[in-house]
Amino acid sequence: MPDHAMTSSVEPLGIGERLRNAREARGWSLADVAELTRIRPTYLEALEEEQFDRLPGRTYMRGFLRTYATALGLDPDELFEAYHLEFDTSAQPIMGVHSAEVPIRPPARPSPLRRFLILAALVALVLALILGYIGIQQLRRFAAPAARPESSSQPPTASPKGASAQSEPLAQSPTTPRPRSAEPQPTPLPAAPVTVVLRAAEESWIRISADGERVFQGFITAGEERTWRAQRTLTVRIGNAQGVSVEVNGQPVQPPSRRRVYERTFTAP
Repeated sequence: MPDHAMTSSVEPLGIGERLRNAREARGWSLADVAELTRIRPTYLEALEEEQFDRLPGRTYMRGFLRTYATALGLDPDELFEAYHLEFDTSAQPIMGVHSAEVPIRPPARPSPLRRFLILAALVALVLALILGYIGIQQLRRFAAPAARPESSSQPPTASPKGASAQSEPLAQSPTTPRPRSAEPQPTPLPAAPVTVVLRAAEESWIRISADGERVFQGFITAGEERTWRAQRTLTVRIGNAQGVSVEVNGQPVQPPSRRRVYERTFTAP
């Protein structure tokens, strides 16, 4: 009787039901989640139906479950614990019956120190490029000064013998005005890095990649504003496109009105 009561208390955990309820609460279809997580709809359906034998293997199952739970805002560790209690009690004969499963955590967010160091490195790189460009221009200007036309002057003529040097002033030839040397044009500065600002009116899952490297994946809450910068490209992926406004280099970007999932790559000007 106690064993039966324990079994009935585990069954209501409903891994698949919890996934389905969380997805439907956000108004997402399986196709929306597939586009957001890059997991096939058939595998997502297998997770919700708790038909784990339809998945490629245990390793893929754990990765799919972790990614799906994180996208829905669920705790992956709780779902893994429920899975091991309900389905995985005898699936590890090599490790033993009581072997502990290593918890799979969602991708760690970059620490504030790392984000600060990355930003400081980008700023230092931009300043170095600007100063180097200006220094090269200054060297060129000093190495090749603009040629200035000399005023036309006639060589002094020999005064006739016996005549006083001051008896008759020499006629001065008219001098032509010097042409003004062309003023140097302002040198263009190197392209500034691309800056993207996200402002959330509703909670949404987002993923940010700067210059090909993922720098953030998680949720942005309603009323929150986040800023990211990149030197070349910055890719933004938003799960709730209608709830998040996007601004690139100070200019607002309007996402598609009929799509929930929005992804776009912005490049530096």
